[in-house]
Amino acid sequence: MKTLKLNLTMKEKLNNIIFHTKTKDQFIEETLSSLSGLLDDVFTGNDENKIKKEFPPDIQIEDIGIQLRNVSLLMESKEFITPSIEVSIDLILEKMEYEIGTYTLIFDENGEQVDEVLNIN
Repeated sequence: MKTLKLNLTMKEKLNNIIFHTKTKDQFIEETLSSLSGLLDDVFTGNDENKIKKEFPPDIQIEDIGIQLRNVSLLMESKEFITPSIEVSIDLILEKMEYEIGTYTLIFDENGEQVDEVLNIN
């Protein structure tokens, strides 16, 4: 039992250090909102990023489910100079429970978005 309590205390300490500008839930909500806007543009808008062709044929926005993959701290990265927070969400074709891809937002130490990545399988 002491180990479990120690882990929870350490997790709380890390949360207080890492998420000082925004809470973990705020980062997740921002990522979900950004993903929603992207999917809305792809399926009902102008597809400004020209990525609809990357999705399975005949898929509709209603066919896509989402699942939180992770919220991670990147201490070192060849792409970012400072530590970053990464929030990744899996896109799942609900009818077949097939993972379509992963959407990720990366935030800097001030909580500002610095990158957006959509990987379609």
